[in-house]
Amino acid sequence: MNKLNNMKVCWWLILGMGLFFCQVTTVLGATATPFSVSLGFDFASGDYGTGEDTESIRIPLTLGYVPNDWLDFELVIPYLYQDNDSTVNLGGQRFPRHSSGSGGSGGSGYSGGMGDETEISNASQNGLGDVTLTAGYILHQETETLPMFRPIVYIKMPTGDEDKGLSTGAFDFGGGLSLGKGFGDWFTYAEAMYVAPGTTSSYKPDDYWTYLMSASYSLTEQLAYGIDLSGATAAFDNGDDALAVEFNVNYWTSQYGRIGGYVAKGLSDGSADYMVGFSSMINF
Repeated sequence: MNKLNNMKVCWWLILGMGLFFCQVTTVLGATATPFSVSLGFDFASGDYGTGEDTESIRIPLTLGYVPNDWLDFELVIPYLYQDNDSTVNLGGQRFPRHSSGSGGSGGSGYSGGMGDETEISNASQNGLGDVTLTAGYILHQETETLPMFRPIVYIKMPTGDEDKGLSTGAFDFGGGLSLGKGFGDWFTYAEAMYVAPGTTSSYKPDDYWTYLMSASYSLTEQLAYGIDLSGATAAFDNGDDALAVEFNVNYWTSQYGRIGGYVAKGLSDGSADYMVGFSSMINF
């Protein structure tokens, strides 16, 4: 019954996304501002190397602010649902919950398991996930010969419940670099980020890398297709690196509104077997 109630919550949130999309079409004559709001829905299924399948839903509310041509901010507030708690979510990346890291790549050498207070119940869990904030600054705008050059900084705030496997209960910090370059109707993008996760008595994750490489093609002024390759190094001992390929499509309903969807396939044991999702965005 509890799982049924949790799924009802998810479907109500999906209905809310539909109403949100309806609002996208109302901004056709609006005047653009530096603010944007995006609502997404992501479903994933896989065992992530644990031997037990986890089906999960992530519904991120994303608030964007771009005050000028160089600086940008992105705040992500996710709602999470998972049908068991054998994995833990680290800022959008899902890792096995059964193992522990050493508390940092150069840390104290701690290699013990999770604290006694952390128990895996295999019950469905849902609630607020960890809020993340990412900021980027374009040091070099794209030219005919050189790509856009944009350093980024990242922080994860422990707003999720660590006992449910929705959070590690600690602040994480990261930094990285992104590059972007257009070639006619094609646009290419690459990003790499190093994350130093915090530790608690329950979780001692290692430092890890995340990365993304993508290419998109503008079929028309409103319609674009793309392919992404994304992954992350393992954050816990005996875990597998994550690697997945994604195919996506985006349609601009107006100058200020966009809807999109994707399907993805995991290419390693550290990733979900498959993923599917969609989103809508308004710039206002």
